[in-house]
Amino acid sequence: MEQRIWDRHKYRRIASAIAQAFLLPIGSIAFAMAGFRLVAASGQRPPNAVMLILRGIASAEAPRGQLDDESALKYARRVGYHGDVLDVASNDTANGAQVKMAIDRIRHDEKVRAIYGFSGGGYNTRRIYARLNRAERQRIRKIVVVGSPGITEADFPESADVLIKNDPPAGHMAGPKALLDSLSY
Repeated sequence: MEQRIWDRHKYRRIASAIAQAFLLPIGSIAFAMAGFRLVAASGQRPPNAVMLILRGIASAEAPRGQLDDESALKYARRVGYHGDVLDVASNDTANGAQVKMAIDRIRHDEKVRAIYGFSGGGYNTRRIYARLNRAERQRIRKIVVVGSPGITEADFPESADVLIKNDPPAGHMAGPKALLDSLSY
């Protein structure tokens, strides 16, 4: 009888150790996943957040829109986003291809969390933002407009992080590089 009790206790200890060995990693994973969801729900940027970059109007040298792509992409990386240049020029119309493509991308890609507009792309940023629904506007955490006179922070009322930059002394096309250079390393 005493041996059976001893065996039963031994069996329970072994079963408990096995259960802990399986539950501890599962619990850790569940805790980590819950933490990830809490960060995402808090409005903070997920690690793969995209900054949609909008080029300016086309020119003979830049038929898909003028922009210092390299500076804009580096800027996006330095402020914590994956930069994605929308490969279409601004044509300065309310229903142009750039506006339609950007709205479609924002509506179908939850990773888009920021918009960077240069020149004509800056004016389109205002048009795009105005057409987004409340949930979409709240998802867009950062707005950057470079070289688009007349655009103000007031054009993006629900965005807490709006950066408007006028043309630097070096000229209009130097705006993206000047913005990049303004970041402290």
